[in-house]
Amino acid sequence: MPVQYLNIYLIGVLGAAVAVIVGIGFSYTGMSQLGFDVYRGMEMTTYYLDKNRYDLYMNAMVYCITFAAALMLILAVILIPSSEQVQKRMSATPYGTPAIGTPPSAIEAPPMEMEIPQFEAPELTPELEDYSLEDEGLGMEGMDGNDSDVVSGSGRITDESHESFLRDHTDTAIKFLMRKDLDDSELKADDEQVHEEWQKRGLSRGKLRKHVMKLMDWDNIPEIAVNEILNQVREKINS
Repeated sequence: MPVQYLNIYLIGVLGAAVAVIVGIGFSYTGMSQLGFDVYRGMEMTTYYLDKNRYDLYMNAMVYCITFAAALMLILAVILIPSSEQVQKRMSATPYGTPAIGTPPSAIEAPPMEMEIPQFEAPELTPELEDYSLEDEGLGMEGMDGNDSDVVSGSGRITDESHESFLRDHTDTAIKFLMRKDLDDSELKADDEQVHEEWQKRGLSRGKLRKHVMKLMDWDNIPEIAVNEILNQVREKINS
């Protein structure tokens, strides 16, 4: 219903209700003024000053009461929704989707495509990298010589060379293992080149890591500063 018609409707209903109340009060007052009761013993007798006017007030009160009843019925018809209106109001849920059992609307929203999140593998820090899968035999073809020392040798690096490298050159071994300098900064280009040459000869971070954990009785390399790891390993070697 438009707003202007709704205002007119409310004004009409309120005006009719006020008119009914005023009419009933006016009729009752007139009847009280034109009639009075007289008690004679156990009997009551009513006397009228003007019987015709009294009847007019009586009829007016009956009309007002009848009009009030009719007004209440009209309000009930208007305010109580019909079955079609109830279905129309219930056809939409609070989220705007049709309720169960209602026919589909002419305009339907296009189906939404489910977006599948992509899983990205976490990037491991140098302290937690797994070196067990490194190719320990990379570059072994064509290498000869019996000198297996990591720093001063030129031959193939053996498992015993890993252990001696850790004990004799602890700071260099920790730098190679952690891929960082002792102050937690990035390795210099010269150091990375030397490490690459050692890897070609067979130096493996996986083996070196096992020697460190065996020496320190660790389950894993702790996530602490490189210099702190070096100090703990040196204390263990010198003890």
